[in-house]
Amino acid sequence: MGHPPVRLPRRDHRPAAERRHADGPGAALGSALATLHTRDSTALRCGQAVAAVQGTDRVESVRLADGTVIDADLVVVGIGAVPRTDWLDGSGLPLDNGVVCDEFLRAGAPGLYAAGDVARWHNLLFDRSMRVEHWFAAAERGARAGRNAVSPADARSYSTVPYFWSDWYGSRIQFAGVATNDGYELVSGDLAGDHFVALYREGDRLTGMLTLNGQRHVMKYRRLIAQRARFDEAIAFARTSAPTRSATTTS
Repeated sequence: MGHPPVRLPRRDHRPAAERRHADGPGAALGSALATLHTRDSTALRCGQAVAAVQGTDRVESVRLADGTVIDADLVVVGIGAVPRTDWLDGSGLPLDNGVVCDEFLRAGAPGLYAAGDVARWHNLLFDRSMRVEHWFAAAERGARAGRNAVSPADARSYSTVPYFWSDWYGSRIQFAGVATNDGYELVSGDLAGDHFVALYREGDRLTGMLTLNGQRHVMKYRRLIAQRARFDEAIAFARTSAPTRSATTTS
C-alpha cells in the first residue's frame, strides 16, 4: 500500500537581489497555490532539508534534518538546475550564473552567441539581466541566436515576456512576466477559490500576471506587459471583463 504524498519545497539560495526579480509568485499568492496540494491530501513540509533516504533493498523512508522520518515507497527529486559553465573557466567569457550575453545574445567574443538555459542575457523589455529556464524561452533564444550569428549585420535584440505554466491536480497555473515586491492586485476570482487572476506592478508599470484556471486571460495580459502598459491601464482593462479586488502589497 502506498503512503500519502509529501512535498518538500526546495530552498532558494540565490542572492536577495536576484530573488526579488525572480519569476515566483511571492509569499501571499504562493500560499494560495499551496492550498492545491493540501486540498488533494498532499502534506507540505516547508523549510526542511532531507538528511537521508533510508531502506534496505528499496526506499522505505526519508529522514529529515529535524529527525522526522516519513514512510515512503517512492521518492521523486526535483531540485532545479545549475548552469554548467565550469568548462568555460579561464576562457575569458563573462560567467555569472550562466554565460553572460548582451541583448543580441552575443557572449563576449566576436561571432560567439549563447542560447538556452545557460544563457544569461540582457532583456531590454525589463532592462535587466535574466537567465530563464522556461521551455518557450529556450526555443525562442535558440532561433534568435542562430539568426543573429548567420547575419550579424541584421542582428535583432531578444526581448520577451517570460511565460510558464504548470498543471496541478486538474488545475492550471500560468505566469507571465516578472514578479516584484512592489505589489499586486487581484482582478478576478478569489485566492481561496478555484480561479483567480493577479497583476504585478513595478512602480507604475505592469510587469507580471499570475492566474489559476484563467487560461483566457494570459495572452491578453502578456501582450500588455510586452507593450510596457502602465499598471492603471491594466486595471482599467481588467474592469471591462471582471470585478477588481482591493490591492495587496506582496512581502
